[in-house]
Amino acid sequence: MALRLSTGLRNKILGQRASVAVNGTFDADTTGWTGVGATLTSVAGGQSGNCLSVASSGAALGQAYQDLTTIVGRIYKLTAYFKKGTSATGSILVGSSGAPNEIAELTGLLDADWALKTILFMATATTTRITLQTDDPTASETSLFDELVVDEVLDGVRDILAGCKIAIYTGPQPATADLSASGTLLCTISNAGGAEGLTWGDTVAGVLSKTVGEVWQGTTVADGTAGWFRCYQAGDNPAAAETVLARFDGSISTAGAQLNMSSTNMVTDAVQTISTFTYTEPAS
Repeated sequence: MALRLSTGLRNKILGQRASVAVNGTFDADTTGWTGVGATLTSVAGGQSGNCLSVASSGAALGQAYQDLTTIVGRIYKLTAYFKKGTSATGSILVGSSGAPNEIAELTGLLDADWALKTILFMATATTTRITLQTDDPTASETSLFDELVVDEVLDGVRDILAGCKIAIYTGPQPATADLSASGTLLCTISNAGGAEGLTWGDTVAGVLSKTVGEVWQGTTVADGTAGWFRCYQAGDNPAAAETVLARFDGSISTAGAQLNMSSTNMVTDAVQTISTFTYTEPAS
């Protein structure tokens, strides 16, 4: 068996970006967006194809929002095109359900032609709300938005796998890391055996190592013989098939494997500790 990188990890290493926002093109409809004090419609004349029209109902500032699944501490880049409709100005807000602009905001946008707007923000919760707003509460006043994308700003494997965990299973590893897990889950390795994921230290000579002093540990949940592991990014479900999120699989043995253990026989409630762990980028 060998180290196997998922399609998602290879794509991320190569710089592919995947928006965590749904339906940011608005070409066919407004699916995925919720209106507050507003009527949402997909209309012609967008920066590309149709665009989103946010029309105030007259009771308050008209808004369209979407709640995104985000990873705490990760940096995200939001880009969207804005064009002034009949409302004098519009706004783009980043925050939460209780405070839509608590993280970042672009307000008073008054571009008469399509203009690209950019916001960089750090996620402070596992859910982040994006709000597109028309600033005029007068009924039917509109602001227009199009081509909205929200993606992670990542710098190599260290950032991609920040907060990852390692699941240990019985049996042979799957043919690819994209596939659902095989075998029985024996243990999940996390930071000190708790809810927090693992972190990585500085890269030296093409080798990425676990953070010095961090305890990579987990408690065994079933009896069995460890056969393989899956290192998976925060937000991933290691048991399910996945082609977008980052993960890699490797073999387990007492010697000559990607993860070597003093014994592969694992007993329920025993604590497992990984003392050293490195990821090496091939030189050629």
